[in-house]
Amino acid sequence: MAVSKDVLRLVRTVERLPMEDQDKILRLVDLLSLVPPAVQERTQQMLRALLASDPASKSECVAGIDDLIEYLERHASMGLDRRGSFNQLGVAGGAKILLS
Repeated sequence: MAVSKDVLRLVRTVERLPMEDQDKILRLVDLLSLVPPAVQERTQQMLRALLASDPASKSECVAGIDDLIEYLERHASMGLDRRGSFNQLGVAGGAKILLS
């Protein structure tokens, strides 16, 4: 798989960050893979707004990232809850039910 120059630049930038910051970025990426496209798009909008606000300190930036993580965690857990209850509907009385 070919890796673009932008991706390599991003990886090199992230690897120079403190471990705590790397963990936050990895958490964001993990959560983004668990949420639907609409939540991904909203997260991107929130991230752009955070960057546009030009945080005056690292603590302001971290607070904004923490807000994004909380937003994604809420939506990821809702998606997992829905999948769990959907899977429980698959069998009733020993017979499989076709859901259409």
